[in-house]
Amino acid sequence: MKRYVFIVLMFALAFVGCSKKSPGEVAVLLFNSITQGDVENVKENIHFESDAEYGVFCEYLDMVVASDNFKARTKGYTADYAVLSESIEGDTARVELLGYTVLGQKTRFNVLLLKVDGEWKVDGDQAVIHGVSK
Repeated sequence: MKRYVFIVLMFALAFVGCSKKSPGEVAVLLFNSITQGDVENVKENIHFESDAEYGVFCEYLDMVVASDNFKARTKGYTADYAVLSESIEGDTARVELLGYTVLGQKTRFNVLLLKVDGEWKVDGDQAVIHGVSK
């Protein structure tokens, strides 16, 4: 009986370990979620050093996504960000994404992520650097 419990426990631990997202997966999820208006995914995958900053960000995000302007700009837009590169150094990762703005411009985004409680989160305290790609 003990052997079976041990085997089940090992499978459970292996599944949990495999379910963690890479920095690139988190960055793509967050960017796609922003353009799709999926605020819950954005809130789950971003990190701010202070609860106050996180709260302000969440209020602003809710307001923006509810606005008619956001709805008009993203109507018919399909987010399709792709990871160009990913580098990890300890609890910090940098991901370069390629995507298209709602105006159709190909754009590269350099995203900083932090490992928080064992999971990768986009660093909300750092500005995301982007520029139009050629």
